[in-house]
Amino acid sequence: MWPPVYAGLVALTLSQLMRRLVLQPGQALVNVPVLVWEAPPSQSSEDEDWAPTDAGFKTRPTAADPLVFPVEKVAGRANPFAMGVTVGRVENNDIIVDDGSVSRFHAWLQFEAKQKTWVLCDAESKNGTFLGAQRLTPNQKVPLTDGARVKFGEAEMTFLSPGALVKMIQSRSGGYGSKR
Repeated sequence: MWPPVYAGLVALTLSQLMRRLVLQPGQALVNVPVLVWEAPPSQSSEDEDWAPTDAGFKTRPTAADPLVFPVEKVAGRANPFAMGVTVGRVENNDIIVDDGSVSRFHAWLQFEAKQKTWVLCDAESKNGTFLGAQRLTPNQKVPLTDGARVKFGEAEMTFLSPGALVKMIQSRSGGYGSKR
């Protein structure tokens, strides 16, 4: 369901998901929560010249086209954290955030089956992990809610359920893909 789009990165742009919703309106877009990374307007220059980080690719969101990361383990990606979805700057993470403020292994997310909720945990990152304005204490789990604003270093994202993602896409595409 989530084909690799960029050199080793499993993510789609919001416009790619919008096209899927329009072309296949009855088909589910996602079945897991996502992190949506939107660039602030001041950082969205299409011809901006910047260097890639250790991940080795130049994939950045723009104000017009955010990146959408599925919150799930990536098959074939060897990382030492089998129980959670890792977030970091290098290729062995499940979610690769190509930003210099993000640590190599920055944080992780995990589904807590008993509580039926997702949790977020900072992995002793240099620039911190934030839930809203609150900087997380390293190695302590905090629950995530739908629509939560999460910041890994300077990379700010929104945690969305599959249904909330579809609503976001429909609102930005003028309602295309909705059942009428």
